[in-house]
Amino acid sequence: MDKIHWASQWLANQNIDERYIEWTALGIDVVLLALLSLLADFVSRRILVSIIHAAVKRTKATWDDYFFEQKVFKGLAHLVPAAIVFNSLAYILSDVPRMIPYFEKAVVVYILLLVVTVVNRTLRALENWLSQNEKYTNTPIRTISQVVRLLAFFGAAIALISILTGTSAGAILGAFAGTTAILILVFQDSIKGLLANFQIHMYDLVKVGDWITFSKYGVDGDVLSIDLTTVKVKNFDKTVSTVPATAFVQDSFVNWRGMSESGARRIKRNIHIDITSIRHLDEGLMDALKEIDLIAAFMNKRQGEIDTDNANKDIKGASLLNGRRQTNIGLYRKYIEFYLSNHSGINNDFTLMVRQLQPTTEGIPIEVYCFTATTDWAVYEGIMSDIFDHLYAATRHFDLALYQKPTGADVRAISGK
Repeated sequence: MDKIHWASQWLANQNIDERYIEWTALGIDVVLLALLSLLADFVSRRILVSIIHAAVKRTKATWDDYFFEQKVFKGLAHLVPAAIVFNSLAYILSDVPRMIPYFEKAVVVYILLLVVTVVNRTLRALENWLSQNEKYTNTPIRTISQVVRLLAFFGAAIALISILTGTSAGAILGAFAGTTAILILVFQDSIKGLLANFQIHMYDLVKVGDWITFSKYGVDGDVLSIDLTTVKVKNFDKTVSTVPATAFVQDSFVNWRGMSESGARRIKRNIHIDITSIRHLDEGLMDALKEIDLIAAFMNKRQGEIDTDNANKDIKGASLLNGRRQTNIGLYRKYIEFYLSNHSGINNDFTLMVRQLQPTTEGIPIEVYCFTATTDWAVYEGIMSDIFDHLYAATRHFDLALYQKPTGADVRAISGK
């Protein structure tokens, strides 16, 4: 040995064979490094982390709570002993200087992995903190976090290869550039998903909490999360579906956010009237319908207009086909309109319309178009059911019949069996 240092000198004084002095000295040095590392780590965690924890409790800010919860400060505390060990290598390993570069690489790799861990924890803490802030509700926090995390991992991988191989980072990136086409081909789905994710947030197609219906994928529920390449949805049957992000920019889906934000939910349903039950009003039916408070005033006003118009046109004759006449289906439509306008469960700030559609083989459809005053699904279904229960029952008061396809009972009644 050209140079004798403290551990080697001590071993030589113990009459240790010179052939074993170097490796024994290395063992002693490693033990000293381990003890130094443990001591520095203990002091760092006990003192630094405790001080930070006490400071976090005293502050009114909330961001530091998320950082402490994700153990960001604990990860930073581990950097202190790593830095101490790195700067002590030249002194402690002076007995075996040729081993110093290897230990330096090992410590640098450890520091690199530690930095990546701290970055990952920091991003997770920021993600949790910002997601609770209404100011960033429409910001793609999760996506940005995942992209930054991906870049951090990629940079760490390049640095790790550079450290272990002794090759410059520029040369490694140059080698990667030569295989770009292959990488794009291999990761094309991930790249498409990433671009689709940015489009989703850029055009505000969907966000966490939205109720969406995606028939192609059998999805009907609330969005749980929007990840880098997928969107996770919790269906109303409590199952969870995962939909590719690209599907939201390539296929058609329904986002019910507008309905939820408006505070109203649409009712659009048809009542099919049997055409053979439609007729003009005679005096008996007219007198009976005038007993209905909702349409009594309208009937008197309308009848006055009709009588005036018929008189001006000198309409004579007892036939109901002479001149203008009110019909049972026309009054029924008006009754539905008045009934909905006075219903507590209907939002009158939105479109309310009752119209007659083109006749079909299933009778004449009377379309009811309105909006409830709530978006709650169960309440909405209850309001809609109550309305149509009433409207179905009301048809007989107008001497109208609902259309229904013949059943076995109808056939038996006709045949007399």
